[in-house]
Parts: sequence; C-alpha cells; structure tokens
Amino acid sequence: MSINLRRIGVNSFVTEVSRQQGKVVQRHLGSYKNPFVRFIYRKSELQKALTKVLRMEMNAIRQECREIEQTMKLLEALMNHFFVFLRLADTRFKEPSPMSKPDAPGQATQPAATKPDRERIDEALKVLPAKYAFGKLCRRADAGDPEAIRRLDELIEQAPEILESTADLIRFAKQAVLSGISSDSIVFTKAMMARLQGIEDKIKAEHVEDPILGLMAEVVAISQLDAMRCALLALNGHENKSDADHIRKLADRSFRRFVGIQQTYQRLVRQSRSRRVISYSRKTK
Repeated sequence: MSINLRRIGVNSFVTEVSRQQGKVVQRHLGSYKNPFVRFIYRKSELQKALTKVLRMEMNAIRQECREIEQTMKLLEALMNHFFVFLRLADTRFKEPSPMSKPDAPGQATQPAATKPDRERIDEALKVLPAKYAFGKLCRRADAGDPEAIRRLDELIEQAPEILESTADLIRFAKQAVLSGISSDSIVFTKAMMARLQGIEDKIKAEHVEDPILGLMAEVVAISQLDAMRCALLALNGHENKSDADHIRKLADRSFRRFVGIQQTYQRLVRQSRSRRVISYSRKTK
C-alpha cells in the first residue's frame, strides 16, 4: 500500500493505492487541504524516508560485514599454517621475526592499519606447505636430501616476509572488527579496545616470550570479538526477514570460526610445549 499526492489543476488530492485479490485498487482519500488527509500523507512520507534510511544503514552493515568476513577467512586459513612457522622458529630461525607489538596497557589509540594485500597473502598461502608435507620435507632434509634442504632454505628466507604480511593482516582485522562493533562511539571503541587487550593478555599469559604463539593468540582474541559483534547484530531487531536470516547465519559462521581457531591454537600450543620438552631433555643428556 502507498499514499500518493496528485495534483489536478490548482488543487492537490491524496490517494491510496493497494493490491486487493491480485488487482491494483486506487482509493480517493480527500483534498490535501483537509488537515486529517494532510496528516495521513505526511505520516506516509515520513515512513518512506525512515524505511529508506534503514535500508541504507542495512546495506552499509552488509558491506562492512562482507569485508570483515573476507579478512577473517584469510586469518582462519593462515591459522592452519602456523604449525610451519612454529617448527621453523624452533629449529631454523636465527633472528627474531617481525611481529606486531601488543598495545601497552591503557593505550587509547592505535596507528591506522593499511588494508592488506590479499593477493600477496594468497600467494603466501600457496608457498607454505601443509603440516604433513612440511614434516616430510624436514625429515628428508635431516636425512641429507639436497633438494629438501634447498626448499627449507627458501622457506626460511620467505617466512619473515610472510609473517610481516600476517602481522599487517592481524592489525587490519583488529581495527575492522573494533570499528564494526563500536560504530562511531569513541568511548565504546576505547572500552572494546581494552576488552580485546584483556582477552589477548589472558590467552598469551603462559607464553609471553613466544612471538609466533602471540600472533596466534591475537587471532583467537579477534575472532572471539568478531563472534560477539555478529551476536549483537543478530540480537537487534530487523524488519526484513531476509536481513534477519542473513545476520543470524553470519553469527553462526563467526561463532564456528572462533571455536575452530581456538581449537587450532590450543592444539599448536600443546605441540609447541611437547617439542620444547623433548628438545630440553635431549640437551640435558
């Protein structure tokens, strides 16, 4: 149903157009000079304007969610390759790799993170071998295979650059999620930054000296905050069922992603501890 204003000569009239039993029906409501008719028309125009604004806001939310979703998917894909970084760090790295520095407690602002080069990160994912392929490569190198040694040397040279790209991606994801959850409120943004820092500190408490596990802990914290962001969006009322279904599915995906990332992180922490215990026991013999 719609309320329309029609002009005939010098006079203006308000009509109501609706669909009844598959047919378009137009009903004359009266002259625009009539205060009651004028109120009906203006109320209808206000409702149209509000609907348009809400639609624009929802489109902006969907676009922001799509961009954050793409970034979080990249982080999720990179998490599956952190095993390689940990093994390289334990056995091969001689110098510390470039890491993103955690914010100092109480820090109110962060430097603006530039949008990461997705093509560069996609290429990095192609360069990094899978867990079992990397383990096989290490065993061949330990056995003296020159081709495996050459491939490991290449990975050692490329790993710091890949880690730097990963750190850039993490900084960008952190700011994107914080922006998405706090909108334009400076106070809420600072509160969420403190919340995120608290989550990171709690996760990293047992391995503050391990920069690679520290990066992974940041990914876990970001994915947890993103799940909170999507859950808050789902709790908001949505007039359109399509919008409500879209946000609900987004919230479900973000929660499953957080659980998967957290489980990957916990598994790699256990593996890292086991390798260090074995390495220490060998040294003490």
